[in-house]
Amino acid sequence: MPLRYVDPHRRRGRRYEQGVRFGRSAVGQFLARHVARRTDPILFRLTGGRVNMGPIVNAPLRSTGAKSGKTREVQLTYFHDGSDVILVASNFGGDKHPQWYHNLKANPECTFGLEPFTAEQVTDPGEYERLYDLAKGVYAGYGDYQEKTADSGRQIPIFRLRPR
Repeated sequence: MPLRYVDPHRRRGRRYEQGVRFGRSAVGQFLARHVARRTDPILFRLTGGRVNMGPIVNAPLRSTGAKSGKTREVQLTYFHDGSDVILVASNFGGDKHPQWYHNLKANPECTFGLEPFTAEQVTDPGEYERLYDLAKGVYAGYGDYQEKTADSGRQIPIFRLRPR
């Protein structure tokens, strides 16, 4: 099944907004970190990506470990910019980049939602700002994460995945 197209410009309904509000709460964040990260990959495989634990569409990123060289998998929220997939390495607003960031930097060839891609970090300031604004439209919690990282000086990386 092809990767579900996520249009960042699409207007979302009330149920979606309620789900986002819950996802930004302390309970929602706890569930995302400790429950959804384990259940969403199973749901993705069982339903071909049609069902997630919450309202935000996600898919599995499979990359090669930067140090181990082993295949690593993590379920991530995404959206599209044309035919490219955009990933935000927010790490829930933590002061360190997520492990998958280091894996993509070391080994940009990956699969996302079972499709092959090549990852490239967005470094152009104007493009970064444009994509981060789109990301906040898909999930408002990205704005929260940006505020949390401001004190530490960590800029949340954005990756563009280009189809191979």
